Amino acid sequence: MRDASMKNQEHVNPNVADEGSAKTFTIAALIRQCSESGRLISESELERQFMAQHRAMSGEQAVPFQSAFARARERYHDLHELAADDGTRSYFSSQNMTQAYAVMLLQRQGDPARLIAEVVRENSAAYPRPVPLDIFTHPPFDLTREQVLDCLKRMATEQKYRDIASTTTSAATVFLYSTLHLEPDHASMLAEWLDVGQFNNP
Repeated sequence: MRDASMKNQEHVNPNVADEGSAKTFTIAALIRQCSESGRLISESELERQFMAQHRAMSGEQAVPFQSAFARARERYHDLHELAADDGTRSYFSSQNMTQAYAVMLLQRQGDPARLIAEVVRENSAAYPRPVPLDIFTHPPFDLTREQVLDCLKRMATEQKYRDIASTTTSAATVFLYSTLHLEPDHASMLAEWLDVGQFNNP
């Protein structure tokens, strides 16, 4: 069985034997750096950074990105692809980012209304609990309150979001829930407990 330290060394110190290996490692390193900083990297941005880096190092004007990219994905199994609705592709490393977090980032880049709806539905179904509206203004979502409110206005007019509803607690905090998984009275009771009751009954 291979030693874990040797496996880690392959990712951070490849000791490349040829130029092709150097190029594949460069691609892997660019993806990993973005994942470590909490970002996805698009294929176009990856190619731009890769070509700029190799021109700076070797003076090459034309670098075969696609072949090096294919070899990198074949060699390094922590590199993963996500496809957006418009067909564009982004990448992340599972060394530094989970699949769920990467998907959330992709949704935030695309349609934040869809992201809000899926988070609300997941919480209503799995826990079950409503979520405070303000949760979407904090990491890892980082939407502005105006963006959240604009999304809710649009969602109220679209059939695919008809299950997303809101309730307001006695402390004037707005919570969101899905009527597919929570009844309105139950959602209101849970929101009141989360926002007020649990603090009054330690």
